[in-house]
Amino acid sequence: MSDTNTVLATVLQGEIMSFRLQSVRTPECYRIPLYKRSWTHDELIEIFPEQPLRILDVGAGENPFEGRANDQIVTVDFDHTTSQTIVCDFVHEWPFKDEEFDFIYASHVIEHLYAQDRDRVINSIFRSLKREGLLFIRVPHQSSIQGTGWEHHTLYGLNAFYSLTHGKNPYLPMMELISIGAYSGSIDKFNKRRRLFSEIIDRILNKSHRITDLLLCFLIGGIPEIQVLLRKP
Repeated sequence: MSDTNTVLATVLQGEIMSFRLQSVRTPECYRIPLYKRSWTHDELIEIFPEQPLRILDVGAGENPFEGRANDQIVTVDFDHTTSQTIVCDFVHEWPFKDEEFDFIYASHVIEHLYAQDRDRVINSIFRSLKREGLLFIRVPHQSSIQGTGWEHHTLYGLNAFYSLTHGKNPYLPMMELISIGAYSGSIDKFNKRRRLFSEIIDRILNKSHRITDLLLCFLIGGIPEIQVLLRKP
C-alpha cells in the first residue's frame, strides 16, 4: 500500500460495505457519514491524507477539480477549445498508465457516453487507480432538466446507479462503495460551502433512495445530481 493512501485505508478499513454503519472517525476526529450522503468539494478535501495526491479529472472541461496546493492535477478531455493537460479521445485511446492516480474525478461526463463507452472508460479508470485509490462520479439525476439533454446517452436514478457499483455487472470491475447520494445543489454550488437548508434537504432525499426516485424528486421539481464515491480494493 502506498503512503499516500495509508490514511484513507485507516479511515475506511472494514467499514466500506457495512450499510448499517453510518459514520466513522478519522484520526483527527472528523466525522465521515457513510453510504447514503452527498459531498461538497471542501468535504471531499477533508478526507484527503496530508500527503500530496496525484489527481486525474476526466472530462474536466472549463471547471477542473481544484486540489490543494501540493496536489498534482492532471486533466483530460475531448474538447480542443479548453485548457487541458491532455486532449484526446479517452474512450478509445486511454493515455494513462496502470495504478497512476490516487484520486480520479468524473463530473457530469459519463452520462454523455453510450453505455458501452461508459463501461470502457470506467474500466480504464479502474486500471489507472492505485490500490485503495478513490473514484468520485457526479451525474445528473434523471428527474433534472440536465438529465434529459439531447447529448445525454445514459440516464440515472439513485437505484439504477447501484448497477455501476454492486459488482454484479459483468462488464465493470468490482469496487468498494463508500457512499452514494442525491445532491440538491446546482453544479456550481459544489465548490461552495453547504448551507444548513441544503444539508437538511439532502438528508431527507437520502433517507430512502427508492422513495426519492419515485416521489420526492418530482415534489421538489427535480434533483440536480447523483454522487457516488468508490474505492479500488
